[in-house]
Amino acid sequence: MNWEKGQSLIELIVAIGIFVIAISALAFFILDSYVSGRLAQEITIANFLAEEGIEATRSIRDNDWEGLIPGNYGLTISPQGNWVFQDSPDIIDKFTRLILVEDIGIDRKKVTSRVTWQFTQARPQEIRLVTYLTNWAKTNPYLAQLHYRWRADDGGE
Repeated sequence: MNWEKGQSLIELIVAIGIFVIAISALAFFILDSYVSGRLAQEITIANFLAEEGIEATRSIRDNDWEGLIPGNYGLTISPQGNWVFQDSPDIIDKFTRLILVEDIGIDRKKVTSRVTWQFTQARPQEIRLVTYLTNWAKTNPYLAQLHYRWRADDGGE
């Protein structure tokens, strides 16, 4: 009879151990799922901001190739409603966007749109998109004429 009481105690300890391990694993998976979902959401936002940076730089190129001076820039919208470079990176909520313009040849530029943010104190994140732009208006005057005619018809500058 004493032996059965000891066996019941061991069974109880093993059952409690299994229960604790199962609850710990479940809590870990729930927490990890939350963190992964939050990271995915922030990566999506950062990717959108980086893509917007590339598209804004294309817009600056289309308006004035000479405006693509090599350097590091942020972006802002001018009073006329056009994208323009600013001297400092732009900060959107917790994200910092920086556009790097580099000369890589005559009428060719390399543009890097970099978005950084702190996911946690120990986990900085970065999205970097790169594209290459050409002075298409100079290399194909016919396309440039069509572009400027279209802008005039659209009420552009």
